[in-house]
Amino acid sequence: MVTWINCFEVPDGQQDRFFAVWREMAVGHFKTKPGFVNYRMYRARNPEGRFQFVNVTQWESAEHIAAAHDERFRELLRNPEIADVVASPGMFDLVDEG
Repeated sequence: MVTWINCFEVPDGQQDRFFAVWREMAVGHFKTKPGFVNYRMYRARNPEGRFQFVNVTQWESAEHIAAAHDERFRELLRNPEIADVVASPGMFDLVDEG
């Protein structure tokens, strides 16, 4: 199991639109891909925080993550409604749990 975490910097006033576009991508694209397990999207309680959204997605393998970030995904990212959003993604392995 591999965890993909993506933190999003969303300009003020664009949070609801970003979430709607992101949800389309998550449900319409990633959930249909082989190796997808589940996701959780978190929204910051503090509107002044750097990251307004944090997505945590579980995949069966790193190869599945790479395959899901295909040309169709890159096309979805070109949506002008999310052009000002800055994403900080990465793959993580669990090292401790409480």
